[in-house]
Amino acid sequence: MIAHGVIARLVFLIGLLLAFAAQAQPCDPCTLPNGAYRAIPPPGWDGKRALPLLMFVHGWQSDAKSTLADDDVTGPAARQGFLLIVPEGLNKAWHFRGTGREGRDDLGFLRVVLADAAAHFPVDRTLVAAAGFSIGASMVWDLACHAASGITAFLPLSGGFWEPMPTQCEAGPVNLRQTHGLADPTFPLSGRPIGRNMRQGDVRRGLAILRAADACTDNPEPIREAGDLTCETWKSCAGGRRLQLCLHAGGHMIEAAHLEAGLRWARGLAAR
Repeated sequence: MIAHGVIARLVFLIGLLLAFAAQAQPCDPCTLPNGAYRAIPPPGWDGKRALPLLMFVHGWQSDAKSTLADDDVTGPAARQGFLLIVPEGLNKAWHFRGTGREGRDDLGFLRVVLADAAAHFPVDRTLVAAAGFSIGASMVWDLACHAASGITAFLPLSGGFWEPMPTQCEAGPVNLRQTHGLADPTFPLSGRPIGRNMRQGDVRRGLAILRAADACTDNPEPIREAGDLTCETWKSCAGGRRLQLCLHAGGHMIEAAHLEAGLRWARGLAAR
């Protein structure tokens, strides 16, 4: 006969295991009180191994479903072994500092998405990247400046701060790699006005704000990468952080090679 104390301990342990299983159960779509996100583990994942995480913030009038149908996003994440999560913008848009529009606290929402993903999947917290395209890239810049905790690398594509730019970034030093097209007409490097009351910010001015936050003391080192990217790299920054501006001759675009190069860069930072 099994003693009552043993039975009680067994019931307790089974309850813990069931609670853990419920917490670690993958979800897609993953619903939250104020929104949702989609999640795709990399091919061949065994359901147990801790995964590096890539949160990709979609552009204006896009959504998670169409983003997950874009091989320029899913391909690099799969090849580099990342758990890919894609938050849903409210009404296919984002509300970030500088737009003058009221809406959901999207910085807070993205933080909740990251926390919820870590509750449903085993996440390797040494490699958590935030990438985004266009207005989604603007959200990534705002995260880097105001809510960077726990994110090891920021990889915005074809977007930057909006006016008014922040005077300082209270989040502290970050690793950020900006990829941008020299012929981008939608979000030019120098920014542009949108309607009467909104203006995209100058990307180089935005980098100057981040250089101040990172306390970078060096001049940028030019690096020609494989493919069509030429990058300026600031290495002597606080806490070993690094900033990069990688330029190509194209326009407003997501290209798999550019995102994959950014993920490799993020991996290299984590390995240092």
